[in-house]
Amino acid sequence: MSMCKFCKLFLVMLVATASLFAEVNTHDVLWDEYIALRDAMYNNTYSAEGLLPLYDTAVASAKANFSEDTLLVALSRCEYIMGRAYSYEENKDAAGARYDAGDKYAEQALDIRESATAHLMRGENISQNCSVKPVSYALSHGTKISGLAKKVLKLDKNYGAAMYLQTAQHIYAPAPFHNHKKGIKEMQEILNDSSVRLEKDDVFNLTSAIGYGHLQREEKAEAKKWLQKALEVYPGNKYVQSLLKDL
Repeated sequence: MSMCKFCKLFLVMLVATASLFAEVNTHDVLWDEYIALRDAMYNNTYSAEGLLPLYDTAVASAKANFSEDTLLVALSRCEYIMGRAYSYEENKDAAGARYDAGDKYAEQALDIRESATAHLMRGENISQNCSVKPVSYALSHGTKISGLAKKVLKLDKNYGAAMYLQTAQHIYAPAPFHNHKKGIKEMQEILNDSSVRLEKDDVFNLTSAIGYGHLQREEKAEAKKWLQKALEVYPGNKYVQSLLKDL
């Protein structure tokens, strides 16, 4: 084989390997239309129904640009965001239907190929579903969340969203299962670790959860400080605004 042919073959293999790597690392798939949907939801820019045009645009863009498990993970993200929007409005039925769809997409992605974000999206959709579904759902599915977070971190040890998912139970679990002091400590460690990869919404989730934890401990000055940090990320978030108002 001539050197020229060898070089061509090497380049083909390199491109194929890079393409496969991009498909596996689905956490990198944060496309512009999704980011617009995500940020509008966290900022409460629109009602849940008002977000639907942004949702439709994000889904259409995902279908045009992604395929196979990467597409399914992207669709799971979109359903999760819409679920959060309906959760903010306490429309539990609509939120639950979105989380169910998001979980199903993530399961289908895992049937094709294992990836950190597919496990993450299962965990996030199930976690939020526990807050809108009957207690029976939480009892049968809630125990899966920690295991899914561990699977994510086994594949990607610096995945901040999975770290948050793993420790959020200490903050938001009902009594007597919560441990606010432990949750606050672990979340601050996540924020202070420069090796941890955090997206904008991860920072918001962490700071608002720390604020909520301090609030539950009646540490009002610390709660106010952390809730204000959360509003620096998403100033329009009504949930955090309501917590500050309670202070």
